Amino acid sequence: MQRTDPDVREQIDAFVDAFYERMLADPLLAPLFIEVARIELAEHLPRIKAYWRKMLLGDSEYQRHMMRKHREVDARQVFADEHYQRWLFLFEETLAKHPLGVKTDSASELARRVAGNMRQNLKRFRA
Repeated sequence: MQRTDPDVREQIDAFVDAFYERMLADPLLAPLFIEVARIELAEHLPRIKAYWRKMLLGDSEYQRHMMRKHREVDARQVFADEHYQRWLFLFEETLAKHPLGVKTDSASELARRVAGNMRQNLKRFRA
C-alpha cells in the first residue's frame, strides 16, 4: 500500500462533512438527499466517510454495494445530467477548500469516475 499523510483519514472525514454541508444547502441536490433519499445524516455520513477511505486508502470498513441504494433513489426520481454536473462541481469546489494531501488528485479523478459510472449504470438499469 502507498504511504499517505498520517492526516489523510481525518482530512477525508472533514472533507465529507464540508461536502455534505454544501450539498444539503444546494437547491438542486438537497431535495434528492432530504426528500427523495430521506438520508439520516447520523447513519449516512459515517458510511460515506468509510466509502472514501476505502477508495482512497484501501480501508476495509465499507462493505456495501453503493449502486443498490442509488437505484432505489433513482427509481423515485431520476438523476438528471444536471445532478451529476452539480455534484461534481460541488465536489471539486469543496476539495479545493479541503484538500486531501497526497490523495487530492486521486479523489478528484475518482469522483469523476464514480459520477460517470453511476450515470451509465443507472441509465442501463432503467432501460
